This record gives sequence, structure tokens and C-alpha cells, in this order.
Amino acid sequence: MITFKSANPFVFNSVRIVFIIALSFWYTKSTAQLSRLLSDSAYISLITVDPGEFMYSTFGHSALRVRDPENRLDRVYNYGTFNFEQPNFLLKFCQGRLLYFLDIESYRNFEYGNLYDNRPMREQILRLTPEQRQRLSDLLEENAREENRYYKYEFFYDNCATRIRDIVKETFFHQITFDSTGLPIGTTMRQLLHQYLTDKPWTQFGIDLLIGTPADHVARTEDYMFLPDYMHDLFGTARIDDTTLLVQSERQIPNRPLLPRPAYQPGFFENPLMAMCLVALIGLLSMANPRTEYVFDIIFWFVLGAAGLLMTLFWVATDHSATKNNLNLLWALPTHLLFFWRRTRTEWIENYYMGVGCIAALTILFWFFLPQQLPVAALPIAGLVLVKSLWRRFWKRDVLDGGR
Repeated sequence: MITFKSANPFVFNSVRIVFIIALSFWYTKSTAQLSRLLSDSAYISLITVDPGEFMYSTFGHSALRVRDPENRLDRVYNYGTFNFEQPNFLLKFCQGRLLYFLDIESYRNFEYGNLYDNRPMREQILRLTPEQRQRLSDLLEENAREENRYYKYEFFYDNCATRIRDIVKETFFHQITFDSTGLPIGTTMRQLLHQYLTDKPWTQFGIDLLIGTPADHVARTEDYMFLPDYMHDLFGTARIDDTTLLVQSERQIPNRPLLPRPAYQPGFFENPLMAMCLVALIGLLSMANPRTEYVFDIIFWFVLGAAGLLMTLFWVATDHSATKNNLNLLWALPTHLLFFWRRTRTEWIENYYMGVGCIAALTILFWFFLPQQLPVAALPIAGLVLVKSLWRRFWKRDVLDGGR
């Protein structure tokens, strides 16, 4: 027993308070360290959640489960969490500066939430020695510390799946070999996304408008693992030191099929190509009447310019790497916003539209040969840009001077 004596009661009480605080801190820290020691019955598994109906769940999800029955521990480490209540949430999301974080929740809640959303899961138990299991658990705990848990989400290269891939590789000191023989070699990052968007054509169209040439590089083996399904498959065939399989066993959760989702039956306006063809047809027909054409042109050039401005902002004003070098700007120039309402014909404006028409013509000519896969649904709009630009420059009568 330790006692303190002092003639000054204030000094005595102060020393006692400091001692109690220090003792409490040491006890808490020691208890936390002991609670992280896993028993021999513990295991760690990769959980892959199937894609869901909502946009944020379109590409599936990955998480790590740490279960230790002896210590009554069963929780999930989830890197794909963000807070809607962050200040300027929407602006940060668009800028690519929204902070995601590692969240820890009970496995029971995690399973219930996914099965409630009709999203079955696959659990792969990793083959780990007691030392490797403890190392992976410690790395997860270190990542979960308040000063370490936040990160800037990068869709292709730093997301809920790639973070798990990297921490597992670190556990094995990068002595893991992934088998690429089952991968569709030569596939680009954009084409990998398209596989998940067949029943969401407008979402695919919007994504293709915003992401640029970085999405069109051919995926390397580890690049596939930005998608949870591919990480599941690659983990299933991965080997430790080129000999031992990484995955010890696998099970389906639940072990019975869930209710199937209704088959996707697209309507006419759910097909972006058909909708854009209709817009182009209306634009061509409007040229028969000067007043109708003037109204259509105001709307058309404004929307096109606004779309170009949005693409430009995603290129130069955000941290998203996938939205850089966007060649869609060849047919959707933001400079249209400077001229869309003008009725007066000047040589400068006519030369501008001449340049727009030439750029559109070259873009259409090399549409399928550019380093970026441009959306086919935008081709009718690019064609309308070409026709209207040259019509305005060469053949249109002087209706812009008075609209008569």
C-alpha cells in the first residue's frame, strides 16, 4: 500500500488525484490490451455482401469479421462508412473530400441489416496461424483508433474492399499470390463497372458522362479487387508463399435462397439511347419553324453547356482521380453557356459555332477510337451538335436578327 503524507492538505489531495488518474489510465490500457488477445478458438473471415437495390450498394460490399467464442467477441470491421451529418456533406462528396471511416459493429446487427435488405453474404474463413490472427486483429484495432480511422474515399483505389485487401497483405508481409487465370484479361475499369449496371442504364449513362480516361486503362490483377465480388474470387484462389490456400473454408449466409428480385424490364424512356435519339429527332424537326427552333436551341445549348460545366468541375475542382481528362467535353463544351441565349449574328459567334461543328465532326468520326470509351447514347446528341452548328453557320436564314 502506498501512502502520501504532507503538511499541506492541498498538496496531499493534488498528489492523490494525479495518482488515481494515472492508476486508472494504466488499468484501462492494460485491460484493453488483454481484451484484444484472441483465444485459440478465434477466427477471422472475409464477408462479401451481394449488391443491393440502392445506388450506394450497387457494387456490393466487403467487411472483416473477428469472432472469438471463448471471449464472447463477434464483431465486423467495416471500412465503407460515412456520416451524412458531416458539415457540407454534399459538397465534400462531389469534391471527393468526404471522409469515410472504419466502423465496428456487432456481427448480429451487420447480418440482420443485410438480410433485411435482401442481400445474401458469403463468408470465407482465412487460414491464419495464431500469430497472424493476432497481428491482423491488432492491425484492425490500430486502424480503428480515432486518429487513424478516417480516410478519403477513392472509388477505384481506396475503398471498403481495397483497404481489406491491403491490411490482409500486410498481415502476411505481402507474401500472398493472387491467381489471375480466371479473370477476364484486357477488361478496363469502366467495363468492370458496366457489369453491375445492366439494370440501371441511366446510372451507367451518368457515370460514363462523368468519368474520364483513367477509367479506361486495362485493370491489373489487384485492380479487380476494388469490386467485392472479384476480391472474393481472388481470395478464394490466393496462396500463401505460393503453396497454401489463403481461404480455409466458405459458407453462404443464409444457407437458403432469399426471395428473388423482380426481373428487370426496361421501358422506352429507361433506355438512354432511345431517349437521346428522340431528343435529336425533336431538334431536327424544330428547324422547320424559326420560333420553335429558337426555343429549342435555348434549352439545348443551355443544358449541353451546363453538362459540360459539371464535367469540367469534376475534372479540375475535385480530388476524384477517375473524373480527370474527360473527353466528353469534346461534344459538350461549357462555353455554350456564354452564347445559348444570343439572337444577334456576329462573325465571332458564327466562327464559334463553326469551330463547335468541326470538333463535333471529328469526335463522331473517331468516336470508337478515342482513348476514352464515350457513351453510345450520347452519339445522337453529338450528331445534333454537328448539324445545328453547321446549319447555324452556313444555311440558316437571318432569323436570329429578329425572329421573323
